[in-house]
Amino acid sequence: MSLFSNRYSLLVLRLIVGGIFVYASFDKLFNQEAFSKAIYNYQFLPEFFINIFAIVIPYIELFSGLLLLAGIFKRGSSFMISVLLIMFIISLSQAYAKGLDINCACFSLENSGQKSDILWRIAEDILLLISSITIYINSKIKINKENQQ
Repeated sequence: MSLFSNRYSLLVLRLIVGGIFVYASFDKLFNQEAFSKAIYNYQFLPEFFINIFAIVIPYIELFSGLLLLAGIFKRGSSFMISVLLIMFIISLSQAYAKGLDINCACFSLENSGQKSDILWRIAEDILLLISSITIYINSKIKINKENQQ
């Protein structure tokens, strides 16, 4: 049994990833206009999609995080979080490549006019992505073992 397939390690990963996504959703849920401006600052999406993303992403973050915390639908919620993280990594990377002076708006929208350390956020998102994929893979293994019995 490897460290990452240990159920206690997976529980810790689920609590960390789920907790981070629940926390990250709060400011965005209650400040969707500011979040849409933060998305606009990335200069990545067509304007038509910006408000849709500003409305939908916080709810996906909240519900996926809550499901991970509860240990319900671990595969589905870790998959959704992985998709979000890939989107975030691509968005942050293109903003960095363009030299944009923006805040990522990852957890707080209050200082969305200040520059954050984009490379640090990319590294954090990669670690979260690895954790989320680990949860997904090991949830699949567990399901297959249960089906064989």
